[in-house]
Amino acid sequence: MNTVHAKGNVLNKIGIPSHMVWGYIGVVIFMVGDGLEQGWLSPFLVDHGLSMQQSASLFTMYGIAVTISAWLSGTFVQTWGPRKTMTVGLLAFILGSAAFIGWAIPHMYYPALLGSYALRGLGYPLFAYSFLVWVSYSTSQNILGKAVGWFWFMFTCGLNV
Repeated sequence: MNTVHAKGNVLNKIGIPSHMVWGYIGVVIFMVGDGLEQGWLSPFLVDHGLSMQQSASLFTMYGIAVTISAWLSGTFVQTWGPRKTMTVGLLAFILGSAAFIGWAIPHMYYPALLGSYALRGLGYPLFAYSFLVWVSYSTSQNILGKAVGWFWFMFTCGLNV
């Protein structure tokens, strides 16, 4: 276990490894974004021309992408390592968001909506679950339970917005 960081730090005392604080913040940001959009996106898309069935299919495609990404995240972490997998997740989220918001929504082109929203859906599981593995790998045993608990707190804190 990697325990090279100061033990006197307030974050370390409450169970958040101080060298990983930005990862925890990233998880909250991903999940807040995911939680916020779920409340308004479907009505917005329907108001702008999509049928209810198309909107439902869009969210189904997103859910399938999230499921596949979550399933593959462990394999990718073992192959590429947590940081690289987190970076791939971040890039998928950014590229998917840019395409979805910048082109697919303004044009309301359904195939582009499906593809870009699915690409976006690949992002947060790769980022979040890879970060959880990184926390498990690099946190000392004496605060590992707290560190993992903080991960799930941050994960659900953002999702329930």
